[in-house]
Amino acid sequence: MLITGGAGFIGSALTDALRLAGHAVTPLDNLSVASPRPSRKGLVVRDVRSLTAQDLDGVDTVVHLAALKSVPASFEVGGFEHNVAVDRHILHTFVGSTARRLLVASSCEVYGEQQGPLAESAPYAPRSPYAAGKVATEQLASIYRPRLDGDRQIGIVRFFNTFGPHESPDAVVPAFLDAVAENRPLSIEGDGRQARDLTYIDDSVTMLTRVLDAPALLPVINCGSGQAVSILDLAHAVISAVGRGTITHVAARINEISSFTADMGLFHRAYGAVARTPLDEALALSAQTRTSALTAA
Repeated sequence: MLITGGAGFIGSALTDALRLAGHAVTPLDNLSVASPRPSRKGLVVRDVRSLTAQDLDGVDTVVHLAALKSVPASFEVGGFEHNVAVDRHILHTFVGSTARRLLVASSCEVYGEQQGPLAESAPYAPRSPYAAGKVATEQLASIYRPRLDGDRQIGIVRFFNTFGPHESPDAVVPAFLDAVAENRPLSIEGDGRQARDLTYIDDSVTMLTRVLDAPALLPVINCGSGQAVSILDLAHAVISAVGRGTITHVAARINEISSFTADMGLFHRAYGAVARTPLDEALALSAQTRTSALTAA
């Protein structure tokens, strides 16, 4: 297997899990985004856009996770263009190769402002350039899919707020954990009633391995917990897990989505249910590991 974004948060964890299961995995990353995790053994430092069809000819499965994932940063010129160009390149290159499967990362952001739980059949309603880029990628996958022959496949996985100790500090859970560790108040945008489907990294990796172990990739599948928690409740849960902390409120984010909750029905029917790590346990594990890493730094 080849994993793009293999030095990143999800990519490095998936690399470890697949290798532990006996798969031969090559992680690839251009290291343009700093990762709190140590580099994976055998990491290929290379831009996805430099890959050719010949590079993929000896690969069975490509898992494409590489992306600039910041929603706020995507409003700056270049974010949308970069992600779409990278995704289009890997789709085009895969189709021209002999690789058998391509699994592409998308996001719950494609759903936008809709009442949940959100099923894969819900319409697109992006509210950021990042989300619009993921919509474009999913549509490109649909365009390229009929060009495949035999048992070759392209699948899409929509991630719902995967979190864990090695996540970059711009995401909400690590931002809260770092704030507590550095004796800063936890900063909540708006009133904190916006809710997110938070999925612990170990659970996301378990779901990804279920998808990859199955005979066929589904065109689109959600990867979430099926439960949502408000940002205010999350802040209180972090304070409870760590044993200290205060909260402050700042201006609400423009185009903020009120709630994301994954409908996991299709996943459960196709791949079976996955036990969810309780939020308090996941936060405690994340806090312990992240605090140790910050102290060491």
